Amino acid sequence: MMQPTERYRVQRAGSSAPLAILAIILAGVLFAGACGQQDTQSGAESQQDATTSGTNLLPQEALVGLDVVQKYFPEIEQQTATSENSTASGSPDATRMVIYEGGDGSRVTVSVDRYPSADAASTAFEQAIDNSEAVQGFVPLPAPADVGDKAFAGSVTQGADTHIGYGALAGEYVIGVTSAGYPATTENVEKLAGLTRDAVEKATA
Repeated sequence: MMQPTERYRVQRAGSSAPLAILAIILAGVLFAGACGQQDTQSGAESQQDATTSGTNLLPQEALVGLDVVQKYFPEIEQQTATSENSTASGSPDATRMVIYEGGDGSRVTVSVDRYPSADAASTAFEQAIDNSEAVQGFVPLPAPADVGDKAFAGSVTQGADTHIGYGALAGEYVIGVTSAGYPATTENVEKLAGLTRDAVEKATA
């Protein structure tokens, strides 16, 4: 559970605290968009693990699967890519990002970054917060309750594109869940909060 001083810090920071982490997750979503377009050309290629930095890959079982994503977003049809999370902050010892897509172009991206210790994960979490001061179009959202040690949420709309991002620190893990192609309605925000809670439970089980 979040300590009172920690909760105060996250809430006091208001929009500036989630901005950097949301920016990092959004960068992952933009990267995922390119991956998804390339990997959907071949079902075999789309399921191959990809790593470019030498970071170890977490087992895919550490992330929620398609069935869990479909519980909240039934229009999501398939997994289109999996790779390291190249946007992870700090120096994780293992990461994985999985992209799920629907036929209408909607997308849900789940990432898990594991650090050598809880302190290292917390430092990376704080570093992500401090690395960026603003994201144009950012709107803060209520963080999901009882998710990890710290959590944040926000949305960004740029042009016709809306991304909703949730993130959580849980021990030595940093978990991110982001949707693209969904308006930031109360219903969609609540769905993503539920998926984030399941993703944290899965990663830390």
